[in-house]
Amino acid sequence: MNDGPRTLVHGDPHLGNLFVDVPGGDRTGFLDWAVLGRSPGIRDVAYVMCDAIPTDVRRGTERKLVERYCEVLAECGVGDLDPDDVWSGYRLFAVYSWVAATATVAMGSKWQPLEIGLAGTERATRAIKDLDTVGLLESQLS
Repeated sequence: MNDGPRTLVHGDPHLGNLFVDVPGGDRTGFLDWAVLGRSPGIRDVAYVMCDAIPTDVRRGTERKLVERYCEVLAECGVGDLDPDDVWSGYRLFAVYSWVAATATVAMGSKWQPLEIGLAGTERATRAIKDLDTVGLLESQLS
């Protein structure tokens, strides 16, 4: 799952950790870097896409966005990534999104309002099913 170029990842890039520079309006970023790490960047992409993006939007854009992700990295000199390999990583990292969402729900409303955590868990569960993440895991483990 950790194949490919490593980069600094936020580790918890849900929308509650996102900020927009309102006066300028031209900068966005993430708060709360407590879970940062070094991993393929597609991990954070999968987290946001599977946990925070409405399911119909994710379904309609995810493959194209993963391909664009590979193109942008290539343009920036980060190697020649195989979009199919990155897609597989994206599918596997959907599990990370699900684990984060379910851990949030397990805390009740201590970390986020319960409704937000439940919605993220529902989206992440749908993503794992849509992406056949379990089937991919089984094929890689056998």
